[in-house]
Amino acid sequence: MEEEMFCYIHEGGELVKTAVGSVEYKGGRTNCSVVSKNISQSEFVSKVCGVLNLDSNSIKLEFTVKFDPSCLLPLHNDGDIVNMFKFNDMFCHVYISHCTECGDDFIALLVAQPPLLLQTQLMFPLLASPHYTSLMSRPQFSSGHTFPNASEFRDAIYLMSLAGKFRYSYKRNSPKHMTVVCTIEDCPWKITARAIGDSNIVQVHTFRNVHNHCLEDVVLSQPLVRSTRASLVIDDVIRSTPEYQPRQICKDFVRQHGIQLTYLQAWQMKEKAKERIYGQPKNYYKLLPWMCERMLATNPGSSVELSYSNDDHFEKLFVAHSISIEGFVRGCRPIIAIDSAHMSGPYGGALFSATSYDANDSMFLLAFGVMSSENYEDWLWFLEKLKIVVGNKEVIIISDRHHALLRSVPEVFGIENHAYCYRHLKENFSSFLSKHNTRGNKGKENALQFLDSIAYGRLEHDYNVSMVELKKYNEALATWVEENAPHHWAMSKFPKQRWDKMTTNLAESFNAWLRIERHHSICNFLLEHMSKLASMLVKHQEESKNWKGCIGPKIEAKVQENIAKGAVYPVTPFKNGVFGVCIGRALLNVDILNHTCTCRGWQMLGISYEHATAVIISIGQNVTDFVDDCYKYPMQELIYGGSFSGIETHDMPTVDDDGLVRSITGEVFFSLKPPHTKRPPGRPRKKRIESQFQDKRPVYCSRCHMSGHNRKTCKNPLP
Repeated sequence: MEEEMFCYIHEGGELVKTAVGSVEYKGGRTNCSVVSKNISQSEFVSKVCGVLNLDSNSIKLEFTVKFDPSCLLPLHNDGDIVNMFKFNDMFCHVYISHCTECGDDFIALLVAQPPLLLQTQLMFPLLASPHYTSLMSRPQFSSGHTFPNASEFRDAIYLMSLAGKFRYSYKRNSPKHMTVVCTIEDCPWKITARAIGDSNIVQVHTFRNVHNHCLEDVVLSQPLVRSTRASLVIDDVIRSTPEYQPRQICKDFVRQHGIQLTYLQAWQMKEKAKERIYGQPKNYYKLLPWMCERMLATNPGSSVELSYSNDDHFEKLFVAHSISIEGFVRGCRPIIAIDSAHMSGPYGGALFSATSYDANDSMFLLAFGVMSSENYEDWLWFLEKLKIVVGNKEVIIISDRHHALLRSVPEVFGIENHAYCYRHLKENFSSFLSKHNTRGNKGKENALQFLDSIAYGRLEHDYNVSMVELKKYNEALATWVEENAPHHWAMSKFPKQRWDKMTTNLAESFNAWLRIERHHSICNFLLEHMSKLASMLVKHQEESKNWKGCIGPKIEAKVQENIAKGAVYPVTPFKNGVFGVCIGRALLNVDILNHTCTCRGWQMLGISYEHATAVIISIGQNVTDFVDDCYKYPMQELIYGGSFSGIETHDMPTVDDDGLVRSITGEVFFSLKPPHTKRPPGRPRKKRIESQFQDKRPVYCSRCHMSGHNRKTCKNPLP
């Protein structure tokens, strides 16, 4: 798109030169025209004369440049047109006057034909920001217009100055009488407003919407940036896009208003907008007791526990909604993944979560907690509340090896029910490898493969064979495995059924699910969490109604994969429902009546593995009939069969100026103070630290062109 100039043509004004050599222009009416950068001088003159209905032979054109607006330069040829564009960044001024009336050394008052000011503004193709639309149109004022109070009147005046690109001041400023004028001397723009009687309502009494600015006033009359009032412009953007960054605010303000903000100003604007939307940070926790009572009243059977100090400072919150409790007890498998994530905001804190799996292996939220910190006491309190929620149901807890969890989980649920997240353990093993000579990247890959075979081996024999191989490879690595409690993470060593769940990835999904909400105030977080939970419950329930069979699509995919693998295995029938399946030189026994297999896959997962699948197909049975009931549709109905409602907030109390939580009827409610927390130094981390095993950009050697190393560490011989 080629560059264009949008021309404001001011006709009938007065052009004079002051004693200091600057140029002033007053009065006139406005026309407009758009010209291209590639236009010639003759075409430019013809177009201007066509707009103004002038004779091109009787006018003289002159222009100014940005760095010296007091110097008039002639506009005689195409080179002058080029210079006019080149030496004016955003706008320039072109003066049109009669040749017989204008001299080189002075500018006189014209009587027959007043001089014309052509104000031009360069127009470039702009890319609209994905966050920032038209932020503010010009506020509409007129005599008699009313505002609820003086503050809203002041806000409207400021927004009007942004839209009109002028600066104002108050000659009189009180809640009962306000007079606002333009800061430019002799400018007639003025607004007066008075309060109506003894009320707070403010009514516009006088509104004179005419500006009279000279050339030098363009810079002097730029609006001032006041974070509190300028933040009104971005309120709607912050509501819809909380991650709207200060740098983007700076860019959008330049594009929309021509005002250059500093990063600090943009950051302050965003903080003021968040404060207006979510309330003052010191009041975040005042409404929390009312919110907890309302959650219990809205969904009876929920578990909501609030803990605070003797001086009423927030400490801990535990929430388990009734539909989550009922769904887990009725139909979910007895396995829970727990994890924590950071809460944002001025008081920080930690978000604890306990999640499980529904019949389709999708995330099912059981409970969560908001803590002022993350330590042993906090985890112990959270797990004790979780234990009450699950009741007598024996569950397996999967977690990382945080020192607080290594103590608290065994105390509440028993050490035999504590499974370690294999992904975190593998990262620890990888860090240990980096400190020892593992024969380069290839050696590290081999060591990690040995660890995988140790972790995923289902039989004691498989574990022992893998350990022997690892000892041959590196004795120190085998010692590390033995010292890091393999009975808590290796499949063959773990004493309980863990349904092939080896990691806390489900809890990580929960943290990502609430990535944006974790940056909001605690009361808004609770409301938004309930809204998202309701949407997820409805979505999973509706999806289950569209299952093609009695099992969900995720489980169906696993079954089909096992059918494809088992199609090549020969089957030998024995007595009493036992069949032999040959895998090379090995023979595995499958008991079709008791749903067992020598490999232990069927017993551990509840879904027939490829060996059992081969047997089921050989006897002409349907494989899905042998899937455990916990994966089938009736169980999914039980999980999502409860009821759930959101909190009604139409009667939510508000925080008065004196800090009391008061309803509209005057009832005062108990309130809490913010937690005793101290934020760590530095900017809060927005992005999580990535795992070593997430996909990363491969490194290639420029010497041998192989991956996995660079030129400096290359040891491959050249051809």
